[in-house]
Amino acid sequence: MSGSGHIIKHLDSNDQIKNLTLSDTSQSLLNKTFKSEVNNFNDILVKKKLIKSEYVDNNDSLMMEILPFKNEEFDCVVSNLSMHWENDLLGALCQIKNVLKYDGVFIGALFGGETLYELRHKTALQLAETERKGGISPHISPMADFKDMGSLLSRAGFSLTTVDLDEIVVSYPTMLDLLEDVKNMGENNASLNAGVLNKDILLAADAIYRNCYGNDDQTIPATFQIIYLIGWRPHASQPKPLKRGSGKISLKEVIEEKNIDYEKKI
Repeated sequence: MSGSGHIIKHLDSNDQIKNLTLSDTSQSLLNKTFKSEVNNFNDILVKKKLIKSEYVDNNDSLMMEILPFKNEEFDCVVSNLSMHWENDLLGALCQIKNVLKYDGVFIGALFGGETLYELRHKTALQLAETERKGGISPHISPMADFKDMGSLLSRAGFSLTTVDLDEIVVSYPTMLDLLEDVKNMGENNASLNAGVLNKDILLAADAIYRNCYGNDDQTIPATFQIIYLIGWRPHASQPKPLKRGSGKISLKEVIEEKNIDYEKKI
């Protein structure tokens, strides 16, 4: 996934890369990705491919993105902050596993479910809209839960999986500045049934946001939760756990011995 191309700016021919394929669901982003600011690509063959969305089984309400690659095509697939746009996250992970060569690795980062929780979880926008309209509309696209990502990688067929979490808190002068920044990032809500927010609701939401979460310096915090993923396509050469009951060393005895040594030092 190429996105806005931040990753490839740090690549060059010294990274032992021979072929690089950039792909995205947005043709405009794909066109902007490879420009003169990208480092030395003289020895790297670069391709671009658009990821298209298709309806599943002629179902007009179920759409998923189809990767335009053949099976076992890549040694490594990298996705940076774009998979939260996938309509079918498990399906996308399965496709990524299939296009990897055996013992190939997938490295990904995506926004987690606690991203912008100050806006989402029964505060700010929801309270302001409920008070003025008597109900709420979805204004932020659904995102993956950190607790589910390990099982999703396993269900997709990956081995040696790793899932990690990071939270980045950014301060903004007002909630309106936050929304403007999110829009400029291209991350505004794309739901078909997204409601319209008028000026009255936005001003009320800003006041609620500031009252609930405001910083001492009169700014407001915005939390971005980043989930990091690593998964390998299974191969016979990969390390595997021993059979249950085949261990020859008692963990209990090891712990007891270490406790005794620690007490002696004290």
